[in-house]
Amino acid sequence: MLKLDGEKKRFIEAIGNPSRLKILLVLWKSDKELTVYKICRRTGVGRSAASRHLHNLVEVGLVSRRIYGEIPLYTVNRNDSRAMALIEFFIRIKL
Repeated sequence: MLKLDGEKKRFIEAIGNPSRLKILLVLWKSDKELTVYKICRRTGVGRSAASRHLHNLVEVGLVSRRIYGEIPLYTVNRNDSRAMALIEFFIRIKL
């Protein structure tokens, strides 16, 4: 049986959810910071679910969050090699 440490297990769980992959795809295609509202509009994911998914993606380092006033803005974390590998995957399969 394959054994994963806690960090690798959280990463696999993060990318194993279709809604989280949609969010990553939307953030990558937008090429700019997005609010939760815009992410919801573009993915069809509800606000509370999107917030939970974004929290998970930020926690594993795939997404960056910046607060502008009181508004959280999200973008793909281009400093994370795993995030960039996912972007490369999106490009290769022409999403």
